[in-house]
Amino acid sequence: MRFYDADSGHVFVDGKDVRTYDKDELHRMFGVVFQNDVIFADTLKENIVFGRDVDGDSLVTAAEDARARDFIEAYEDTYEHEAAIHGANLSGGQRQRVLIARALAAHPQILILDDSSSALDYKTDAMLRKAIAQHHADTTMIVVAQRISSIMNLDDIIVLEEGNIIGHGTHEELMNSCQMYREIYRTQMGEMK
Repeated sequence: MRFYDADSGHVFVDGKDVRTYDKDELHRMFGVVFQNDVIFADTLKENIVFGRDVDGDSLVTAAEDARARDFIEAYEDTYEHEAAIHGANLSGGQRQRVLIARALAAHPQILILDDSSSALDYKTDAMLRKAIAQHHADTTMIVVAQRISSIMNLDDIIVLEEGNIIGHGTHEELMNSCQMYREIYRTQMGEMK
């Protein structure tokens, strides 16, 4: 998204160096949920639409895919429900689902999820990943996560330790080649049993 430029080498999107894109055009290609993103003191609808041209069907579909529709529509005023500043009147999982709906609402080409499901229970996280895989299959996803279950079905996984790549491949390849990945998997998946 060019918040930072590469110190060396190049980053390409659709075969074109990102430095050659108009920044607004480049930003419209992305849906992003940063780890410490913000919910504004506004309606849930406006927090999802985020000033973009998003129709009602896309709003509801994004909320559904983000697993936010049920709790939003449980409010008497549904999408017009007012969120407090920083989403203080929402649980951590509800905030994350509204933010994911925001990222999905404009049908991004590239979706970046930076530890965006850490407050979700495993079942909701699994349903969210399934909905994204089904309804956003053409979207390139970049996922930063601590939970193995959030990334184990992705095409390419990079394992970092202190900023260095210590493993790279699919889940199966990493289970065979990366001791750290195996240890994390066994620890986390053991917690689920």
